[in-house]
Amino acid sequence: MSVPQEKMGRRLVWHDEFDGPGIDFDKWCFRRTMGYSDREFDNSERCIRVEDGNLHMQVWRSDKEGCRFALNEGFTTCHTMNFRYGYLEMRARVPYRKGAWPSFWMQASPHYRECKEWMCETDIFEVFSSDRWLGSCLHKWGKNGKYAMLDINKVPRVYTFENYENLNNEYHIYGYEWDPEEMKFYVDGHLFATFPITVEGGGDFGHEVLPGVKGFHDFQFIIMNNEIYSEGNWDNPTPAQLAIALNDEDEMPIDYYVDWIRLYQKDGEEIRVKADIDALSDK
Repeated sequence: MSVPQEKMGRRLVWHDEFDGPGIDFDKWCFRRTMGYSDREFDNSERCIRVEDGNLHMQVWRSDKEGCRFALNEGFTTCHTMNFRYGYLEMRARVPYRKGAWPSFWMQASPHYRECKEWMCETDIFEVFSSDRWLGSCLHKWGKNGKYAMLDINKVPRVYTFENYENLNNEYHIYGYEWDPEEMKFYVDGHLFATFPITVEGGGDFGHEVLPGVKGFHDFQFIIMNNEIYSEGNWDNPTPAQLAIALNDEDEMPIDYYVDWIRLYQKDGEEIRVKADIDALSDK
């Protein structure tokens, strides 16, 4: 199948079809984006590999002393591709099941960051141990523990699948459109959430702690995590938390497949690839 060269009024500028013999490290790198006490981080082919035209991430039980589960670190473009504005989409088979916490998200680039007061986080989706729904959100991370999250009670940001009986085994297309005014989130072409990123539009949430919207206009990089909920996620888990966490009886592995990922941009939207980022360290 040929790759569409245009979409949403934009041109294809970067993509990975995962149809080669292995991971293309000119496009991807690993980065520890999360860390919990009972994890073994394993970036070998046991937990992440390219096969049958897919990126395949898996969570397994761990044999390492002091660890219960093995999974790969965040799979990212932190040091290989950063962009500002555009339309990003991914076709993936995401784990919708108890204990699964898969995500497709973004952070401000450490290489081109202009907002020094706080760093943005854009969650295109996260699945919170659910068999039928996902959520999107925006966050501000500041120094000395300062933090602000978009008020999810005021802004619709959840997508629930109507037919979810076989969702754990289905491929769907997840989209993210970003321009100077707002961020939009899609599932299979259906727009389900729109977040303003201007002061006038209401994007200056948490302004008492971390003012402004500048961080949402920094270059960002892609992150994919095949994370989980386990007892190690909390110091003193509550019964409700334990109810969504993996236990010794739950079936393993947890599988996250990505068929392809593509970025489209138009004039005025920007991208920096590995050669650009590498050149920064040579200066």
